[in-house]
Amino acid sequence: MITVAEAFDKFRKKLELTDTEQKDAQRRHTEVRECIRAKFDIKRDFLTGSYGRHTKTKPLKDIDIFFVLGSKEESRRNDAPSKILDAFENCLIEKYGSDKIERGRRCITVEFDKVYQTQDPDGKVLSIDAVPAFELKQHFEIPDDILGKWIESDPEIHAEEATTKNKALDGKWKPLVKMIKRWNREAKKPVKPSFLLEVMAQDLIDGPFSTYPDEIINFFSNAHETIGNVWPDPAKLGPPVSDQMDQTKINTAKEVLRTAEKIADRAKRAENLGNISEALSLWRQLFGSYFPQS
Repeated sequence: MITVAEAFDKFRKKLELTDTEQKDAQRRHTEVRECIRAKFDIKRDFLTGSYGRHTKTKPLKDIDIFFVLGSKEESRRNDAPSKILDAFENCLIEKYGSDKIERGRRCITVEFDKVYQTQDPDGKVLSIDAVPAFELKQHFEIPDDILGKWIESDPEIHAEEATTKNKALDGKWKPLVKMIKRWNREAKKPVKPSFLLEVMAQDLIDGPFSTYPDEIINFFSNAHETIGNVWPDPAKLGPPVSDQMDQTKINTAKEVLRTAEKIADRAKRAENLGNISEALSLWRQLFGSYFPQS
């Protein structure tokens, strides 16, 4: 039987993208980029979000592409933000069909493969988000359909902070964030958006890094206490990352985080008592089938 440390190392590797997944992701996002470029004046476009920061979990859902609009599109800045989302939506519907397109708060999503519980999503790029943006002097503006206005953002700052944190913790921070996001997915996403978990992990996980089990237990404990806090945009530009978490969602998340902490504690105690089989089973209860038992 493998040790808990070996199981976590296998789990870490399981969460990494395969060559096939990376090639499929490149093919898909290149296709979407070409579609938008053909209809709009695009100054530049680049990958953002957790895929761009290398904190994306599998299956590959919601790969973000930032489209910086060029000078020919400048007049759109005077319109309601819904207008540019309308335009992106119509462009992508023309390419993929209305049944493949979903409108988000700040993006238009192309759903390549709708997955049901009986299907295995591994190795598939399920969806890509197209985010329109205007470049400011130092940052960007993106549309917010809920707030009904343009908001400032800078995903490049988000990426820099994630890289800096990961380097400070010897390359272990990003894998840990992926594990936490995997738990969130298995727990039916009590914390939304998943980026909130990443923002919390920036603050709640610090050096020196211990072990993945210990850091996960610490995160659950601290997240349970702080999930109700206002968690601002790391770039200090847009609305709080936690603005989707109303009191009802906070209460639910607190309960789920507390339960996760208890299960993780039990797993740690089982390992300390030499009951490796029970420990592995409990960690699998938290992380699902991605976590190995042998």
